[in-house]
Amino acid sequence: MNASVITLTTSPLHFDWGTDGLVVWIEELDGADSLTSQMDEVLERIGFAIELQTGWDHRTDTATLHPLYGYKLLLRNATGLWNAILTDDAGRFVNVLPLQELDYEMAYEKVMWVD
Repeated sequence: MNASVITLTTSPLHFDWGTDGLVVWIEELDGADSLTSQMDEVLERIGFAIELQTGWDHRTDTATLHPLYGYKLLLRNATGLWNAILTDDAGRFVNVLPLQELDYEMAYEKVMWVD
């Protein structure tokens, strides 16, 4: 009897991110437009990086909120359009809301009104 093991892995994450006041912007760097399907992992990596910068750990300190709490999240997808990223209170990905903007400043203004 022969047994084979098949391992399925998700595509590598290729993105850049930064903060601009109250907004965390994320830009997809490859043309595959696959970042949305892996958004939980993206948000986890960004949250971890923010915690490294601040020294807080929301997993061990129950009085500490998720590192992305309070930020508005913008995603620039592979087509160049900006989208609002909706999360729950625990920082988990819920959905993407297309803003239909190519201009960052306009997307920034729009995402500030997304709840």
